Amino acid sequence: MSIYLYNEKVKLKKQIDPNIEEAEIVIVARRQEEFSAIVKEYHLEDLSSIDNEKLYLATNKGFEIVNIREILYLKSEKNYLDFHMTDGVIRVRSPLYFYEKKLALNFIKISRNTLVNFEQIRRLETDFVYGVLLYLGDEKLPVSRRYLANINKKLEEGAKK
Repeated sequence: MSIYLYNEKVKLKKQIDPNIEEAEIVIVARRQEEFSAIVKEYHLEDLSSIDNEKLYLATNKGFEIVNIREILYLKSEKNYLDFHMTDGVIRVRSPLYFYEKKLALNFIKISRNTLVNFEQIRRLETDFVYGVLLYLGDEKLPVSRRYLANINKKLEEGAKK
């Protein structure tokens, strides 16, 4: 059986096996963008937080393989992008928008140059100087007014689940 997703033909396979202990869904895609589109189209957002999801980062020293769940936030600075992890910082030479697309399901933009892991957010707090501060572990980041509506929308979606 085939269906169309964003004007591309996608195959669906069904397999019934009474001997399995647990049902399983497998999505096979050519690129991360295709996987993300399928997850978004069929509202399978929980699949985006699979524990073993890895990201391969090209640094000036070689490649780093990181678990997406361990990323706190990404911050761009000129031609570089800093991945702030639970255990340190990894710097790559890349624009923020490249990873914004790859990490669209779990991450949310809080300013022009900052993307945060939604699962790592501990709290939001109003501040006289910065307006709104977002807490990720021990770190606090200012939220741009322009992106505050996106965060509120994502929080409301999370509350409905």
